[in-house]
Amino acid sequence: MRHLRIAISVLAVVICACALDMAQTLPSAGATGSAQSKATKPKAPAIATASAAPKVKFRPYEVVDAQQGGLVVSRFAVPQDWKASSSVKWNYNDFYAPVHVRARTESPDGGSWVEFFPAEFFLWLDPAHDQRPPGPGSVGGIHHRNITLPEAMGRYVIARNRGNAQNLRILGYRPVNDLPKAFPQLFKNGPPQGEGICMRVSYELEGSPVDEEFYGFMSSLEAIPAGRITEYHRRLFLVHSLGAKAGKLESVRPLLGFMATSVEPNPAWQERYGEIVKMQQDYYQRASAANYAQIRAAEERSRALAAQSDQFLHQIDANLAAQNNAQRVAPSGFSSNDDFYKHADEFDQSIRGTEHMKDANGVVSDQYTDYNYHWTDGYGRFVHTDDPNLDPNRYLNGNYQQMTPVNP
Repeated sequence: MRHLRIAISVLAVVICACALDMAQTLPSAGATGSAQSKATKPKAPAIATASAAPKVKFRPYEVVDAQQGGLVVSRFAVPQDWKASSSVKWNYNDFYAPVHVRARTESPDGGSWVEFFPAEFFLWLDPAHDQRPPGPGSVGGIHHRNITLPEAMGRYVIARNRGNAQNLRILGYRPVNDLPKAFPQLFKNGPPQGEGICMRVSYELEGSPVDEEFYGFMSSLEAIPAGRITEYHRRLFLVHSLGAKAGKLESVRPLLGFMATSVEPNPAWQERYGEIVKMQQDYYQRASAANYAQIRAAEERSRALAAQSDQFLHQIDANLAAQNNAQRVAPSGFSSNDDFYKHADEFDQSIRGTEHMKDANGVVSDQYTDYNYHWTDGYGRFVHTDDPNLDPNRYLNGNYQQMTPVNP
């Protein structure tokens, strides 16, 4: 006889992710080099013959939950000409991970993309009481004994979503330290404990070679004793990928990484999620108390709960219908659009190692922060230096004037 103790907690369902540690150390396409310490490497004046590359313009993309009255789940920054799509699917009979959220954005030519994958919940029992093969849990989650992070990513993310790709190969993986710290807006109470990973794969798509990196974070092992039986839990979240065709991943990774870390959650939707999980917990406890004497095996108990689910679904629908009008008019908790674009611009500048500078005519361009002083002749030619006494007009033809920072 197998007993299963269910401990339901509020699982923070977020779509997000990314390799911020990689994005912060790589220059964007067209950059001449990464910023270096001025104390360790003296620099001679640098003369550029072309203006700085134009900065990407972003728009906010909103992930909408149609089942919850059109509430916005979250939003993230997307280049203005990129395509984006998402889905939010609820399963009220899953008492561990009742909602699966996914989203994808890609460039107009489909040559590069960011994709977010649903969070997953893994559970199993101690060896003396668990001999079941891997598969769906009796009342939700995924049953898989002693699951590891590489196995979870390979089997339940890459194989599920890229299993049909031609010549798919997992090239290797590496740890990603402190991945949740890249998302302070998602973890207001501090980052969770666990481990992060990056897995790199290659395959072919429409005759073109593809490089794609999958990132994810798995919570530390949680052991829940129940008499002589112990149940184990692990959660997989912050799961996403950065991909590009034809060897372009390295050059576009900073842009893709910024988009992934720009995710901003909607507090109103997070509150709704917590309400539904609380209703699930209350319902399960009532149903278990009424049926425990007759239901001995976990599979039988699951079937009994499923038979009673209609009443539970009607209860949720009635509760949500009463709240939808109030949620539609209530403030979302998002910052203003100006703040959103300011955050996107600041992050973009940080990744690229640039700052906004303007010339005497008020024309704004992005100049690298490697140097303290920037001069321009107004015709696309620039001189960069750390020497406050250098005047390029003494050495070059043209009327060079010193540029000034743009006020934030």
